[in-house]
Amino acid sequence: MIYGVPARVAFIVTLAAMMSGCVATSDRTAVPEPQLEGARVAGHGDIRFWGDEVTPTIEAVIHRQYRQVRAAALAGERAASTRKADFLAISGGGGDGAYAAGFLTGWTSSGRRPQFEVVTGVSTGALAAPFAFLGSQYDSVLKDLYTKYGDSDLVIDRGLLGLLGSSLYDTTPLRRLIEHYMTDDVLDAIAREYSIGRRLLVQTTNIDAQRPVIWDLSAIAASQQPDRRDLIVRVLLASSAIPGAFPPVQIQVNANGRVYDELHVDGGVTAQLFFAPPRTRFTRFEQLAFGRARERTLYVIRNGKLTPDYKPTEDAAFPLAIRSISTMTKYQGLADLRRLDRIAGESNANALFTSIPPDFANVARSEFDREYMEELFRVGERMGQSRQGWRSGPPPAPALAL
Repeated sequence: MIYGVPARVAFIVTLAAMMSGCVATSDRTAVPEPQLEGARVAGHGDIRFWGDEVTPTIEAVIHRQYRQVRAAALAGERAASTRKADFLAISGGGGDGAYAAGFLTGWTSSGRRPQFEVVTGVSTGALAAPFAFLGSQYDSVLKDLYTKYGDSDLVIDRGLLGLLGSSLYDTTPLRRLIEHYMTDDVLDAIAREYSIGRRLLVQTTNIDAQRPVIWDLSAIAASQQPDRRDLIVRVLLASSAIPGAFPPVQIQVNANGRVYDELHVDGGVTAQLFFAPPRTRFTRFEQLAFGRARERTLYVIRNGKLTPDYKPTEDAAFPLAIRSISTMTKYQGLADLRRLDRIAGESNANALFTSIPPDFANVARSEFDREYMEELFRVGERMGQSRQGWRSGPPPAPALAL
């Protein structure tokens, strides 16, 4: 799989890359490189930041968040604490996102699932993140998203003609599905949580800049701007926009008094998992806001196996390319998991992770095979119910993940 998508898509993506010189270019107005730092979505404040460096914007965002947490805790809000915090990061993985949906549902039934101060998501993890953020009352939505809908409910196959455009699939059905679930009531619920210092973050990739962008969906929901729903839908669609398979998403921004169109694709292009930019000094921020460092736990759900999957590979260009991309994605996911574990360790936080068990042998017959996702949901549910569902210390290599 490439970012959780089976071989047919990987084949087309590879072929599209080889034919890229034959494809017409877009007439959009890209942001000039000198204007990248100043580009803003009109009507919104600090709703996004680069995911690969600590900037004044992210520092201001964290200071604001911790002031809200402190005020809410002093007001007796049970969801806010100046002593401990739990966080959740959900990875990409396409149809394998059924694992996270099942795991969260099983975790709820175990009675041990905490409320998370911050929830992050990439790609399919971004689609699940809003409902994981809002809590167990939305478990039925997670189950529907990953067991009720198959290929024809999410995408329209454009066939080989898609090679002449920007993608193999038309994702209009997926957009309509996101719009169906991201109602104003849901956005209002997210906005209420924002006011007490909770954050919902998803990642896209600014493909022009070749950099990850972290979007604060909770801040967008709380903005009450008339375009908040459309912007959140666009960001969620962009986070899951597998290059070559799904069309990229244009997001209009203002920079230096002019209007431009940024081009965003799957957040998994730059990272399968994220929590915060490297070298974010949470202990320092907490000491300033609360007078002490808090007890912190980062829970990570990897929608994929960490172990190698043996498969004899044909000695030909496309099968080798497909298998290589699949292998690269597996190693990237494990590297991201180890990076998050290191970040947690540097700030004296506890990091726990779960992933698809190595003995899960089912193989998806298509990009979004309902039967496959239903079975994976059940596996995730059992893992979430089990006290052995979480592990610590990610392995250094897939072969050591058993």
